[in-house]
Amino acid sequence: MRRFFLLLVLLPFFSFGQTTQFPSNKDLTKIYTQAIADFIKSANTKNKSRFDTLFFGDRKNGQPDDFPAIKLPSTIEQTQIRLITPEEGAKKQKEIKSRIYINLMGWVNTSSAEFIFVVFSNGFAHQYDYHLDYNYSKKSKAFELSKLEFKGPPFNK
Repeated sequence: MRRFFLLLVLLPFFSFGQTTQFPSNKDLTKIYTQAIADFIKSANTKNKSRFDTLFFGDRKNGQPDDFPAIKLPSTIEQTQIRLITPEEGAKKQKEIKSRIYINLMGWVNTSSAEFIFVVFSNGFAHQYDYHLDYNYSKKSKAFELSKLEFKGPPFNK
């Protein structure tokens, strides 16, 4: 009986010492939001205009770069953010050709994160890509942007 009591009392303490799986949904939401904010700031400067709404493809193809099951803020950098299926994206591009549809691919681990924004507009024509790389800083305990690269037409293959 005494052993059972000790086990019952000590068992919860062991669970406190276990680390949580990285990346959690909270971790993914934070880094995806940061990457989208960095993309918006850079693209707005380069385009010399502001986006009012960005449509992101919520791909679920069973691949490592699929959009994660996270809930993004509805507004990032004063821009409305909408997650839609790729099929809805094609439909929205036909309705209004100037809409911006983005296929966002991301890879996140404990030490780095990489994102590729593939931007479509003008009736689903490929416009440009942004590559953003982040390194995790143990000092600031956050991901820090290490590289931002724009690739526009003509695209290098």
